Amino acid sequence: MAALTVGSSLTACTSRDRSVQTAPVLATPSPAQSVSTAGNSRIRARPADPPDTTSVVQPVRLQLAGVGIDVQVVAVGVAPDGQMALPPNPATIGWYRFGPSTTDDRGSVVLGGHIDSKQYGVGPLARLRRLHPGDMAVIRLSNNSVTSYRVRTVEDIAKSSLALNKVFDRDGAPLLRIITCGGPYDHNGGGYRDNLVVTAEPT
Repeated sequence: MAALTVGSSLTACTSRDRSVQTAPVLATPSPAQSVSTAGNSRIRARPADPPDTTSVVQPVRLQLAGVGIDVQVVAVGVAPDGQMALPPNPATIGWYRFGPSTTDDRGSVVLGGHIDSKQYGVGPLARLRRLHPGDMAVIRLSNNSVTSYRVRTVEDIAKSSLALNKVFDRDGAPLLRIITCGGPYDHNGGGYRDNLVVTAEPT
């Protein structure tokens, strides 16, 4: 698989009463996919031969009981325009299927989704910022097994400062990264300034 193409930033989503809708931007090394994008998702990718993921045990549900989040997880990749294909409904979160799964013993499992949208309003990921270190995250898998994580950090990171090669790490310690919109909102069309990044480690 091709090496990660590192982009410069992650952008964010807008709420239902705002005129512009954008989404987290993650540089990824996958080919295009058919899953819909929402708004101005900008996840640039370098063409690569995709792995055969038909037999991979996939995340199907994310549960964060401490903040009342229980959302469906769907596999996503990169859209034809080179942007990450995030689920348009903020009640669903995307798993980057060309990266590690929870059954892998190395690398970061990346989940990304919208905090809100004009069509659906505010979604459950808006409650991510209420998480605290030590809170539990549970991912239910397609083979009916469960992987549990403990939250390590909850951070608002400026789009220009986010280290995408770290987020999409394939070789380091196994981690869970959950990414959505964060920081103040720019009403002049810039979207949210930051990204909210939750990092958790297996229990």
